[in-house]
Amino acid sequence: MTRRVLIVGYGAFGVLHARAWSRLPGIALRVAEEDAAARERAVGDGLSQDDVFGDLELAMRDADVVDIVAPPDAHAMVAEMALSRGLPVLIEKPATRTLEEARRLAALARGVPVQVGMILRSHPLTDRARVLIDQGAIGRLVSMNGDFSGWKRMREDSSLIENDGVHFLDLMRHLAKARIVAVDAVANTRLGGDVVDDIRIDMLHENGVAGELRLGLLRGGTVADSVVPGARTRKDLMLCGDKGVLHLDFNASRLTRARVRYTASPGGWHPDPGECVTEDIDGATTVDLLKSAFAGFLETIDQGAPPCCGLEEGAIELAQVSEAIGAALGRGPRSYVAIEAEMEAAR
Repeated sequence: MTRRVLIVGYGAFGVLHARAWSRLPGIALRVAEEDAAARERAVGDGLSQDDVFGDLELAMRDADVVDIVAPPDAHAMVAEMALSRGLPVLIEKPATRTLEEARRLAALARGVPVQVGMILRSHPLTDRARVLIDQGAIGRLVSMNGDFSGWKRMREDSSLIENDGVHFLDLMRHLAKARIVAVDAVANTRLGGDVVDDIRIDMLHENGVAGELRLGLLRGGTVADSVVPGARTRKDLMLCGDKGVLHLDFNASRLTRARVRYTASPGGWHPDPGECVTEDIDGATTVDLLKSAFAGFLETIDQGAPPCCGLEEGAIELAQVSEAIGAALGRGPRSYVAIEAEMEAAR
């Protein structure tokens, strides 16, 4: 069976989507793109002129699956068009800009498969971490500390939270196996100007697991970004349990596991470090992750398997969290307690 997959949007990430789909059997690609130069690029990449459209409605007439890689402002509109036709939808993050849009899509999607493009859920590091947590390798998960930051071009069409933060907000929710129920956040313009370039988010999950996430430019990065050419970033997640830690480095595709035993002491706790093991994980290029996510979505369509990330977690919950973060940031900068130097005893 040949399945006609319509990619809506053929920018840099749309090109990667096309490469990933092309690695799966039985896929016939189509592209819908407003920009003429992008349409020419799609033809140059091997698509037939007849399979590249400037008219979105015309493009959807013969599609079996719609893969939305358009700018974020268009996500909800394109998804609504596809869902109203009963077409399964893959939608890149951020799935929607507002909670209202997310709820509208969920209402339209009743019975129609939808998956949100949170590709870090498909990362083999994530799979390995879930196995180790379930095996009790670090005991009870207590807290998570994420750093998704570095020297990467900031986008005009989405904020640090929408472009970067949602990946780890979703991943932390996925690994904690509980939704985020409370947040606090502070943002700064360290480099000057009006654009926020540094954010700290603190969160609490429903099961009591705490989380902290840093976003921004200033902490830089020591390795090449795994997705954006020319960028150097850090994509680190530390999972802290009462018997050890897991450190996930998504740029290097490396997992470090360290054991510890905590003993109560007069000063609080005495840590006794144990075994420390590092694992390098293969098969984690962006195209690899997309291919895995797409293959999973085809199983959702054909066999009714749950999507890797559905609208409830990938759109509604994230929209709720984003709105809560916005409310926290709206309170303004945190206040500082001034430290006054003691006056010299004599002058």
